[in-house]
Amino acid sequence: TLIPELTKLFSIYDIHSLIDVPCGDFNWMQKADLQSIHYLGMDIVDEIILANTQKFESKNIKFKIADLTTDPLPAADLVFCRDCLVHFSYHEIDKTLVNIKKSGTRYLMTTSFQVPVLNYDIHTGDWRPINLERPPFNFPPPLYLINDSSPEYLIKNNLKKILGLWKIADL
Repeated sequence: TLIPELTKLFSIYDIHSLIDVPCGDFNWMQKADLQSIHYLGMDIVDEIILANTQKFESKNIKFKIADLTTDPLPAADLVFCRDCLVHFSYHEIDKTLVNIKKSGTRYLMTTSFQVPVLNYDIHTGDWRPINLERPPFNFPPPLYLINDSSPEYLIKNNLKKILGLWKIADL
């Protein structure tokens, strides 16, 4: 359901440029309808960027090595950041959000969980669910959300994972 929901989101929110960071191996995103999207996949792993460039680069699809926490991001309609912030400490999430805000991008779509009620800090590289609507993040309710939990994931972990869309100016 993720691919059709993204296509719908692109239309509703007039998305024509997308930064996907971290883009990983472009495995599932390549199935999205990106024909009218200027797509830039960014990742910290240079081997991934090299492989993606060789396999997938086209007129509107590009890849670049970048660190989301520190490297300048170009302005776009949407920064798409799936399954990333859950691995960052509060300090690294803060740096990332400041960096995204500096880009001049309109929207952020990122992973959040509707549970837990309480967030906790970790060392960067570990994992935990985060609810971006709870302290210390205090995001407003998302403008749009996509269920990103398989039924098996819900049963196994009792966590509802979503991709939420926020206007960056509201963060």
